[in-house]
Amino acid sequence: MNSQNQVMNIVRSEREIWDLLSQCAEVEETGASNYPGMSYEQGIKAAIEWIIGDVKDHPIND
Repeated sequence: MNSQNQVMNIVRSEREIWDLLSQCAEVEETGASNYPGMSYEQGIKAAIEWIIGDVKDHPIND
């Protein structure tokens, strides 16, 4: 993956991003993860791919 000089556009609204952060905080407090087998790095990758529009699927909502 060549990341030099690559422009990434954020395609999600501020509300969508805040909603995702709220969901993450709730899961962090309860410990009830929907993805216990996913690594920290995989979770970050999934969230960023969703924020920049590389994937349409919400990283938490099915």
